[in-house]
Amino acid sequence: MPASLLHRAIPVAFVLMAAIVASAVAGAVSLGGGRALASHVSCGDTITTDTTLDADLLDCPNNGIVIGADNITLDLSGHTVSGDGEKFKPCREDEFCDVGLLNDGHDGVTVRDGSVSRFAIGAFLRKARDNRVLDVSSSRNAFFGFVVAESAKSVIRDSSGSNNPAPDGDGLGLFGSHEIRVVDNEFRHNHQPGIHVADGSTDNLIEGNLITHSGPGISIEKADRNRVRHNRFLGNIAGVIVAPGSKNVIARNHFSGDGDGIAIEKGRGNLVKRNVIVDPRNNGIYLGLDNPPIGGVDTVVRRNVVTGSGDDGFAVRKKENHSLLKRNVARRSGDDGFDVESGSTKLTRNRATRNADLGIEAVRGMIDGGGNIAGDNGDPRQCVNVGCR
Repeated sequence: MPASLLHRAIPVAFVLMAAIVASAVAGAVSLGGGRALASHVSCGDTITTDTTLDADLLDCPNNGIVIGADNITLDLSGHTVSGDGEKFKPCREDEFCDVGLLNDGHDGVTVRDGSVSRFAIGAFLRKARDNRVLDVSSSRNAFFGFVVAESAKSVIRDSSGSNNPAPDGDGLGLFGSHEIRVVDNEFRHNHQPGIHVADGSTDNLIEGNLITHSGPGISIEKADRNRVRHNRFLGNIAGVIVAPGSKNVIARNHFSGDGDGIAIEKGRGNLVKRNVIVDPRNNGIYLGLDNPPIGGVDTVVRRNVVTGSGDDGFAVRKKENHSLLKRNVARRSGDDGFDVESGSTKLTRNRATRNADLGIEAVRGMIDGGGNIAGDNGDPRQCVNVGCR
């Protein structure tokens, strides 16, 4: 996944291939359009007071609606704000272009109850606090349904970021943002991640969302201390990937039919606990990579259940350091229940049953914490280089 923001035909609108917004905008921003203080709004207007749409706003050639004041509410009242589906040209380097709902720097704003589509970015929040996006659908945008950049203490709830198409469409991007709550939303059929958390985003909560058929469901990249819990994942290229990130918590999620369930490729002190992963096409949970050879440090994988994986239930690569796998269950894996290639890994009280090959295949010298159980696996040895009963 690219790790830097790319300008694409709408320079400051942060059109990117699932990347990092960071400080791509500097200096003043020129915002076109008139000032709309009433309910009838035209494309490109800036609102400075509470506004309720009285009609759809269709085929905007550039921006849709621009927020121009703190502590106001934009009530879409069930209406749609749509672009024309074409790139806006020309767009100066000091302008935002082709954004459906734009808030640059205004606090305490609520946007609610409607839909936005066919822009480069559906809804864009930057350098703001205490914002709320409630019951808003953002779809068929070229790059992102939603972007939250360099912002804090805001919430996206009961909304949808779906059907943002190939090659660059993401559901939601959190970039350089903190204490954002992404709660009870749907992210379906996005070509890139359903949710992309990156560029130093910390202490965010992603909870109770449905994330389906995206690639991957959630990508955490250069982001720490985020909590991903009680979400449902279905049919994504992967469920959750951390690459890299530290002290993130992935807990009590349900995965079904994803490529891989959970991947911690690099980072320190991440916690994966009490997740249920059913029928992943590849691995249920894997730590580290063989190619390129990288791994994390002090990862804890505890009380997870993986059933019916196409490859290994749990896989630990050589470069993973000092990980702990405790009280996990692997059943009916296409290969091993647990495949551990790192000698610094500790296995304690795990259970592996009815896997196609070994219950536990461990490298020589791995740390045996005791209490591991393996039975009814394809290889009659059940376990290699670790004790099991």
